[in-house]
Amino acid sequence: MKNILLTICLCVLGLASYAQDGVVKGKILDSSGLPLPGVNILVKGTTNGTSTDFDGNYELKCAMGDELIFSFMGFKTQTITVESWLINRTLEDDAEMLDELVVVGYGVQKKSNMTGSVTNIKADDLKSVTTPNIANMLQGKAAGVYVSANSGLPGAAPKIRIRGKSTLSGSVDPLWVVDGVIQSEAPDLNAQDIESTTVLKDASATALYGSRAANGVVLVTTRSAKEGQSKINVSVKTGVSQLSLGNFSMMNAAEMTDYIKSFGNGYADLDWFTEDAQAIDTDWFDEGTKLGVVQDYGISFSGGNDKMKTYISGNVYDESGAVKGYDYTRYSGRMNVDYKIRDYLTLHPKMSFTYKDISDKQQGVGEMFLNMPYDRPRDDNGDIINPKDESVGWIGRDRSNSIYDLQWNYSESSTLKLSPYLGFDVNIAPGLTFVSSNSFDYQHHNSMSYTDPMSNSGKNDKGAISNYHWKSMNRFSNQLLRFTKSIDEHFFTVMAAYEYNDYKWSTTKAQKNGIVSGTSILDAGAEMKNIEGSQDKYAFKSYLFNANYSYASRYMGQFSFRRDGSSKFGKDTQFGNFYSISGGWNIHNEDFFDIKEINVLKFRASYGVLGNTPSDYTASGKSNYHPSKELYSITNQYNKYPVVSADQLGNDDLTWEKTYSTNFALDTRFLDRFDINMEYYIKDTKDLLYYVTLPATAGFKGYWENIGAVKNQGFEFMFGADIFKGTDNGFAWHIDANIGINTNEVQELYQNKDYTSGNKIRREGEDIDTWYMRKWAGVNTEDGKPQWEIVGEDGEKTLTSNWNDGTIQMVGSATPDYFGGLSSVMTYKNFSLSMNMDFVQGIDIYNSSRELYDNDGAYASFNSMSLKSGWSRWTKPGDKATHPQAMNGGNSLSNKTSSRYLEDGSYIKLRNVTLNYSFAGLKTKTFLNNLSVYASVENVFTITDFSGVDPEVGDENSEGETSQYGDYAIPRRFMFGFNFSF
Repeated sequence: MKNILLTICLCVLGLASYAQDGVVKGKILDSSGLPLPGVNILVKGTTNGTSTDFDGNYELKCAMGDELIFSFMGFKTQTITVESWLINRTLEDDAEMLDELVVVGYGVQKKSNMTGSVTNIKADDLKSVTTPNIANMLQGKAAGVYVSANSGLPGAAPKIRIRGKSTLSGSVDPLWVVDGVIQSEAPDLNAQDIESTTVLKDASATALYGSRAANGVVLVTTRSAKEGQSKINVSVKTGVSQLSLGNFSMMNAAEMTDYIKSFGNGYADLDWFTEDAQAIDTDWFDEGTKLGVVQDYGISFSGGNDKMKTYISGNVYDESGAVKGYDYTRYSGRMNVDYKIRDYLTLHPKMSFTYKDISDKQQGVGEMFLNMPYDRPRDDNGDIINPKDESVGWIGRDRSNSIYDLQWNYSESSTLKLSPYLGFDVNIAPGLTFVSSNSFDYQHHNSMSYTDPMSNSGKNDKGAISNYHWKSMNRFSNQLLRFTKSIDEHFFTVMAAYEYNDYKWSTTKAQKNGIVSGTSILDAGAEMKNIEGSQDKYAFKSYLFNANYSYASRYMGQFSFRRDGSSKFGKDTQFGNFYSISGGWNIHNEDFFDIKEINVLKFRASYGVLGNTPSDYTASGKSNYHPSKELYSITNQYNKYPVVSADQLGNDDLTWEKTYSTNFALDTRFLDRFDINMEYYIKDTKDLLYYVTLPATAGFKGYWENIGAVKNQGFEFMFGADIFKGTDNGFAWHIDANIGINTNEVQELYQNKDYTSGNKIRREGEDIDTWYMRKWAGVNTEDGKPQWEIVGEDGEKTLTSNWNDGTIQMVGSATPDYFGGLSSVMTYKNFSLSMNMDFVQGIDIYNSSRELYDNDGAYASFNSMSLKSGWSRWTKPGDKATHPQAMNGGNSLSNKTSSRYLEDGSYIKLRNVTLNYSFAGLKTKTFLNNLSVYASVENVFTITDFSGVDPEVGDENSEGETSQYGDYAIPRRFMFGFNFSF
């Protein structure tokens, strides 16, 4: 009996012991809720361990009561006792040795293991700029990324160029990707929803996006909820804006009088110089502008548990513009959910919407600059004067009052965008994950332009109504399989995916004339002026592969391959293959490296091939989704019956532009205080896409051809420094600076033929953006006439005052010599002061507005530009002047296109200054977790010699000419705001 009892006891003890052994599972996240791959998990006191896969998941055999050590470079180590078979942890950043995770193509990667050229911009670095367009937030933030605002209009998208211009007619804009979904354009996002923004620049970083990545990629990651207590965050920002005209100003009455009296061939009208007329001295800019009001309100909710996490946000951005009659309002909302249905299955449903409403009465600001200062907009009773009334004394041009039509005419537009998304992850086996991402973007746009028959501009047509509608649908699907494995100090990640993306759109446009005043529907028009419509579609289909390897955080290698198919090309060239290979070496992790002062020393290199397709629209704004096809246009030009006419000649041999990219880089950190990144790159683009115009006798207007090659090369330098770390007296100061230098050269053109586009000629051996026009040779000191240069066949140079005889020649380039940015953040206790600055040097801008505003009397009934500092006008023999003698009707075509109006567009701009105060200790005293208040000034000042409103501003056409006539200047804003959460 005793033996039986002993046997039973031993069995029970054995079973109990066995019951304590098992497999612990879980997921490891960082503080922002992103999964952490490669986290080391070790049973304390043993060699038993594992590491998390690409999605942060892990499994480890252990026993109840064991202690698990979670360690990962850049994060604080945690030791946890096993009391459950499910352990999820969030690792806290280690401020002393932060090795941040960076969002890259189709996943995340440790910064120390990256081999590509990537710049990560944190959310806090974007919030200082008040704009509804995320692209404007990138100015000066990344080396090699040139951002220039084309307009100060709220919501207007800037021009972005990453590492130069590599195409003539292909797309020049970077690819935008939001939460893994490819976008058709720069997205409208609430700044509070942005977690991080990553700019991918070289082939290693961008190759997974293949034919759509030749111009770089911008990845945006939106916020997701974190596990734990629910939190509500509220942000309020409000302020005022005013237009800044820089060095540009128009003449007042006294200046205009002196100017007209100086005409060498007499006055235009003696009535202009009466004392009553000069006493009026109207400031038309002041009449057409006001103090704008900006309001930006946001609220978000986040919270959840280990099963479900939810992030919901809403935002209202409203800007009553500094130009009278312009208003912009945007409503946006977002919901991001992570729902763990099973241990192996997690859903990621998302939904976002944006609704924009724009009202514009002036439709540009150029008119106000042309009115004479002798005229006044209102009579003695305050009523707006109609200068078309012959009984009204009116001196200026075309008897036009720039604000008269404001009371009648207007345009309105609204755009709705809905973006549902459904993604899910399936953990098939340890280290093996299937990820599905599926989205559908729907946009619907309506716009209406109303011209009242009572207005001066509407009298000829007896008023007009124009309606324009378009809608688009963008479908995206990516199905991805990822395998992650670590063996000792070897770490592998392999990914394969299939991707499909198509885009459909349709438009309708109609206009009627002869309308009833005050009505804004088409039925109110008596005459159908025109009606037209269009529809089109295109699609991409792709296969992707990527493999990453790292050993002991010393040696890294990566290979990427993508096979893209596009409906833009013919069946024989529809698919293109794109790839990259890269490597990295963390020298500081070598056993032989013992320089303690150097914390990081890393070398990177990459090579790859990327592609490009023709841009979606031609220079004239015509859709361009079938460049290889033979196309015909349908019109109703003959007796109101449809007419089919030849448009585009097909080219079945048309193929992808290909960019061969090479990159070398060195990253270093020393004294645990200073960071330096240096990169040198070469981008050779071949098979350039170009639309060739045909003579009228050919029967077709033109066709697409692969015509040549362009080479870009450059150097990028980034520097970061913790000047003071704040460890002694609470004062900390961090600065970041970057500079990019890029040169380009047209290396080959079809049959060595020059290609002319406006005032630019593309020629072998020269910059792709080289200006060609008559070269201004100044003013003849004897007679005050303009002069241009003649270059003879033998190279001999002479001067002429006949514009037609001047030689069209190379006079400059629209490619800047270098550009960059500087940011500074100083903190002392609860205060912080931040500043952002950017600069551009050595860019030539053709200011075509001066042909109208600075015309030497060619338009005598228009107001004219004031002479800026350093300018002078010829009045008598011997004068050394910048401007010829003014003449009624102009002086020998002096205001015609020439390098006279080609100006140095270099500038230094203080973009933003913000002072912030954060209240401490609120959580223990109030229901608030935190509260901060701040004040900021935006567009503080610009240092430039450019004579226009701003060297950034202008309706840049396909030839790169900057015309500032009618364009909205970048406003200066004075903002106040606060954020709190509870």
